[in-house]
Amino acid sequence: MATLIVEGYDRLITASPAISLLNTLLREGIPISHLCGGKAQCGTCRVKILDGESFCSPMGERERLRLSGKEGTLPESVRLACQTYIRGRVVVRILASGRSLDKKE
Repeated sequence: MATLIVEGYDRLITASPAISLLNTLLREGIPISHLCGGKAQCGTCRVKILDGESFCSPMGERERLRLSGKEGTLPESVRLACQTYIRGRVVVRILASGRSLDKKE
């Protein structure tokens, strides 16, 4: 089993590698925006991986396109929770959905 720590929440969450980070957070009652319902279309479920990035699933093309800014560059360590699956100890920060993707978080 994987483990998840969310910045600002004082608990260790057990996660399954078969369940997205978004669904894990929602199951645990941790609020996170997800306007498109987890289809990588809106980008509102962005999280910053603070530790354990190597335990995250590889980024797919839909996620890469959604996260790319105007210049086509990806913000460092930012992922869509709906497209990310973890298989080890990961620490994340939930990002505000209204922030620009062009800025370094």
